[in-house]
Amino acid sequence: MKRIILFILVPIICFAQDILYVTVSKNSIDNIKIVISSAVYKTDLEKNFSEKITNVVEANLLNSGLFKVKRATASQVVGDISLTINLSKFSDQQLELSFSLFDLFMKKELMNKTMILYQKDWRKMAHLISDMIYSRLIGEKGHFNTKITYIAEERGQNNKCIRKIVVMDQDGSNVKYLTNGDRFVSTPRFSPNGENIVYISYYNGRSYIILKNLKNNTESVVSAFEGVLSGPRFAPDGKSLLVCCSSGSSTNILSLDLANHRISKITNNTSINTSPSFSPDQNYIVFSSDSSGSQQLYIMNMVNQQTKRISSNSGNYSTPVWSPNGDLVAFTKSKAGKFYIGVMKPDGKKERLLSEGYKIESPAWLPNGREMIFTKTEPSNISQLCLIDLFKQKHKIISTQTNAFLADWSHF
Repeated sequence: MKRIILFILVPIICFAQDILYVTVSKNSIDNIKIVISSAVYKTDLEKNFSEKITNVVEANLLNSGLFKVKRATASQVVGDISLTINLSKFSDQQLELSFSLFDLFMKKELMNKTMILYQKDWRKMAHLISDMIYSRLIGEKGHFNTKITYIAEERGQNNKCIRKIVVMDQDGSNVKYLTNGDRFVSTPRFSPNGENIVYISYYNGRSYIILKNLKNNTESVVSAFEGVLSGPRFAPDGKSLLVCCSSGSSTNILSLDLANHRISKITNNTSINTSPSFSPDQNYIVFSSDSSGSQQLYIMNMVNQQTKRISSNSGNYSTPVWSPNGDLVAFTKSKAGKFYIGVMKPDGKKERLLSEGYKIESPAWLPNGREMIFTKTEPSNISQLCLIDLFKQKHKIISTQTNAFLADWSHF
């Protein structure tokens, strides 16, 4: 039976046993070093799945930006906290995996679980293990067992632009196309429980709000409009949608009840009001409006409909989105021909610009509220998805097979 043991190095040093280790040396919260050593496996099946699970766990922790990962032999390992994973064959299609986290210095078991998994679900199990390791070491909810959706753009016959909606695991695996490119689609957004995606489709001069069920791969038309729709977003309770509808020279924000399809107006004026996003408690929305003459950010109290401008510096502000923790609002800013991704407090204070580029836009939060994904477009019109850590301000490009933009990240 294969055993994988994770050790976290701290100033107190203990002698390690001569078995498989994943060693973590924590010098600071910004530099956790993980060393994975090789092991001997009982069967080829166990070796194959154990190695695949270990590789994904290693990649997840490395890609988080909070760990440095390398491989080493067991004799090089000294540790203080162990994570043990035992993997064995349970049936022709199933594996038994036991998982425990143990503090060797305090002589205290932190976690102990046994799970039966289908062989086809090995990657999901690796993501779940990564989440548990991340949560225990960092103190935040892990985000490895989540998904990303985005618009994929490619060129077809006669250089025709073809746009499709894609969903994939956060590490770029299990890529699935949800639409076939026969019509224009835009702004896919996850439901709060991650089971559905809502998006806008344009066909025969009408705009359609489409709800895609990711579990059974079915979809339904929520509503259709003569005007141009944009920016759909779920309420935190998942019972309604905010969406923007353009008519003539104005754009207003609507609320759509998903149970009875009743529509109510949130804004009703001649301005361009776009990109609404709920606060986590659902008591407020933030949105962008040109009611003051330029595109700025506003907060609306959903009880009394009172509105307050929160952006105060020069430039145009758009695509605001409330953080999962409710403490920040992310936005796109354009000024003097440059684009920025930034954050500010919901009252407009402490504005901070995190990234600058030729054209960067449409931030979306990761579940931990510490990272964001956004679209980065180069002068060559190559569009990519970029990840940024708010604290380190480190950037990372997420690899996709085509041009990619307007991404959203599930929170489950």
